[in-house]
Amino acid sequence: MVEKKDNVRVKKGTFWKILWIIIGVFLYSQFIGNNKDYQYGGGNLDNSIEEQNLAYCGDGICDYGESCSSCLRDCGECLENIKDKIKQSIVWVKYEITGKKIDGSYFESSGTGSGVIVANENNEITIYTNRHVVDCGYNDMDCFQRISENVQVRTQDGILHNVDRISFSKSNIDLAILVIKTSNSKDYSFAYYTDEFSVGDDVIAVGYPSYAQNVVEFSIEEGDITNIKEVLSQSTGDEFRVIESDAYTYFGSSGGGLFDEQGNLIGINTWIEGTQTSIAIDFNSIREQNFIYCNSKSYFFGGSCYGYCDREQVMGDNGACYDVCDEFYCNSQQPPADDPRCNDAGYILGSDGYCHLPCGSSSSYCSDSNSICLNNECYSQCSQGYLWEDGTCRVYE
Repeated sequence: MVEKKDNVRVKKGTFWKILWIIIGVFLYSQFIGNNKDYQYGGGNLDNSIEEQNLAYCGDGICDYGESCSSCLRDCGECLENIKDKIKQSIVWVKYEITGKKIDGSYFESSGTGSGVIVANENNEITIYTNRHVVDCGYNDMDCFQRISENVQVRTQDGILHNVDRISFSKSNIDLAILVIKTSNSKDYSFAYYTDEFSVGDDVIAVGYPSYAQNVVEFSIEEGDITNIKEVLSQSTGDEFRVIESDAYTYFGSSGGGLFDEQGNLIGINTWIEGTQTSIAIDFNSIREQNFIYCNSKSYFFGGSCYGYCDREQVMGDNGACYDVCDEFYCNSQQPPADDPRCNDAGYILGSDGYCHLPCGSSSSYCSDSNSICLNNECYSQCSQGYLWEDGTCRVYE
C-alpha cells in the first residue's frame, strides 16, 4: 500500500510540473505575439505613414515587409531610411543674373539655394523654394536694371533642369514656386505634406548650405519645433503661418524643407533677418492663387511684370526701358527758328535763333546749348555718358 501511495504522489508531482510548463509556454507566446505586433505597428499607423509604406519599429520606422531585427538592429537605421526618402525630394537651385547697378555699371552674379519637390504630374515638376534664392530684388544684391536671369535645378539623379516658370507671392512673402517641364516627371519623388504638427515635435531641416568656396554640401539638421506663429503680410494683410525650430539651417540651405520625424513636409526653410533663428513657412497656409508669374521675357517687381532691358538701354524709374536718346536720357538738338515747331506756343524763340522749351517759367529757357531742362532747372549736358532724370551724368561699362 505504501508503494502505491508513493506512485500516486509521483504522478501528481509530474502533473503539476507539466501544467506549469504549459502555462509558461502560453504566457511566453502571448508576450512574443504582442511584442511582434508592436514592432510592426499593428493597425494603429496613421495615413501618412501607410501611404509611404512605412511601419513603426520600436522608437523608429522601417519598411513594411522587413524584419525589424534584421533591418535595423536597434532601430537606429530607421531614421536613416527616412532621411534618404526625404533627400530624394530635395533639389539644388542655381540662380544667375546679368544687369546694371544703380550707378549704371554692368555686373554678372549668381547664387544658390535649395528647393523641395511637392508635385510631379502632367509632365511638370513643381518645386517650392524661397523668393530670395531666385530674385535679386528680394535680397541685398544691387540689381537696379536686369538684363537677363536664368534659374536651374539639379535633381538627385544629377540632371540640371532649366526652370520654365517662376511664380512669386503677391503678398511679398519669401516664397517662390518653380515649374520644370519634363516628360519623365513621374520618375521624381515628391514630399508628402502634413499640417499635423505642434510645439515640441521633432523635426528635420534639409538643404544645401555652403561648405567652402564654390562648394555646397547636402546637410541634415535635427531639432524641435519651438514655436508656431500666425503672421500677417504688411503689404496685403494676408495671414499665413511660420514654424520656429532650433534645427538651425545654414546660409545657402534656404528653400530647403522642414520635415517631421516621419518624413512628411511641414514647411519651407528660411531665416529671420539679422538673426540665426531658423523658421519655416507653412506654405499650406498660403493661398496658391495669390501667386503671379511672368513670362520668360519679363521679371516680377512690386506686384507687376517688367520687361528686361538690353545692355544698351536705360531703365527709367517707372520700370520701362529707354534707348539712350529717349526722353530725358539724351540731349536732342533744339529746332531752329524756321522749324514748324517754333509756331507752337510752348516754345520760346531764343537769341541764338533756336526754339527752346520753357524752363522754370513761361519766359525763361536754358540758353546754354549744352544744357537741358529737368525739373524746372537747367543742367549741363554730359561730355561723356548719359544724362539721367536726376540730372547726373553716368557712364556705362
